[in-house]
Amino acid sequence: MNNIYKRIVIVFLLLSISLGQGKNHNLNFLFANNAYGLAYEYQKFVKNDFSIGADIRFYDIREDEYPVYDPFFNQYSVSGEKSILMFPMYLKLTYYPFQGKIANNFQPFLMLSFGPFLSVDGDEDAGSFSDKWSGAPTQINFGGSIGFGVNLKTDQASGFSFGIGYDHLQVDEPIHDKEDFGGAFLYLQYRLGRE
Repeated sequence: MNNIYKRIVIVFLLLSISLGQGKNHNLNFLFANNAYGLAYEYQKFVKNDFSIGADIRFYDIREDEYPVYDPFFNQYSVSGEKSILMFPMYLKLTYYPFQGKIANNFQPFLMLSFGPFLSVDGDEDAGSFSDKWSGAPTQINFGGSIGFGVNLKTDQASGFSFGIGYDHLQVDEPIHDKEDFGGAFLYLQYRLGRE
């Protein structure tokens, strides 16, 4: 990845830590068209209608996998299984266009995230967990996502959000003959706490 991208991400992450009014810690559950994942998000409000933060995700890629019935053993097995993990580490910008214009417990928002992501291609033929991931080929690329959603506040310290977005996760070196692992995703967010 180009050094200029790394420097931009580092500068924005440092700004997100040093600026702002309120801070949120969020846990996100992600459901993508080719993966599922989990994310931790740190959000700091720079203005009442704008926040900046860090979005650290974990994706388990499950594309091209499907169950196959084996009548001889009377059980299902997974065909096309791949061991691909992706770890996006994004800077996240969130804008609340209707802040103060509608009820406080309902907040639509727009989001933009960008930064590096790490791809790990495990060995599907390895017998043990440690053999699968030790020495696995990795690569770092630049990605991003856009989306929109709605915050539903239950009180000042907690709340839920849900939304839809699109990930751009394209690798430079193909993994299992594929370069693009992005696509649409749904997410559910739970606010862990507010400072």
